[in-house]
Amino acid sequence: MKLFEEKIITGNRLFVVKEERFPYNDFPLHIHPEYELILVMKSSGKRYVGDHMADFFPGDLCLFGPNLPHTFYNKHLPGDREVHQIVIQFHENCLGEAFFDKPQFSNIKTLFKRSGHGMSFSGEVCQQAEYKMKEMVEADEADATAHLISILNLLSKSPDYQLLSSQQKVSASIEKDTERMNRIYHYLLDNFKNDVSLTEIADVANLSTAAFCRYFKQHTRKTYSQFVNDLRISYACGLLQQKDLSVLQICFECGFNNISYFNRQFKLQTAFSPLQYQKRYKMY
Repeated sequence: MKLFEEKIITGNRLFVVKEERFPYNDFPLHIHPEYELILVMKSSGKRYVGDHMADFFPGDLCLFGPNLPHTFYNKHLPGDREVHQIVIQFHENCLGEAFFDKPQFSNIKTLFKRSGHGMSFSGEVCQQAEYKMKEMVEADEADATAHLISILNLLSKSPDYQLLSSQQKVSASIEKDTERMNRIYHYLLDNFKNDVSLTEIADVANLSTAAFCRYFKQHTRKTYSQFVNDLRISYACGLLQQKDLSVLQICFECGFNNISYFNRQFKLQTAFSPLQYQKRYKMY
């Protein structure tokens, strides 16, 4: 499976600003030469950025540098998976050759370098950026340009960020690995409720089981069993929120075959037992 390269058409526009809504997110792991700033207003699931995987939630704000593999995915979750987000995509020279090389934009230039790893922001800066991004959706291009510079300047000065991937953009030396991880991710997202043996997933990766274990830990920072448990617990959380099922039913529905093990793994990840989580969620 080749890494998908998204083609972004700007036409006569300097950059792309779009507000998107769709039933769920199953876009493949992909790259493009533009920077991408994305604000999640509604949706939750798994976020993949280079060799980084984490949960995402409404309010998440991320900046991805050019040709950094990334995607958001929630097709595997139960219940309401509707996506509502604002996306801004732009070339570094969208405002003119070497525009951001000027001394006045040195902070933004540093931001661009950091974004090669992918950045996730938190705290007050997210609310400030959200307001400006919503304004950009309705603004004419001159006003939107002013907002874009303001947002980048705002993010460049914020200490409330996390670098996501140890990899940066795709090069010839890592493209093969990225394609392999794409195959692994999508196979597990489609099959995590089943008993996918180590031999089976190693075959998907075209590796021996021992080589697969080393490879998978290196690229996800988790063991194979930890990764699968993460997917299953995420799915279980959705079932506990959306459906009136017993904990035992949910245990088997999300792929566990032992209720004691399910309870331990659930509490390890959420700090609550499944029943506590269900009762707590239904209070709101």
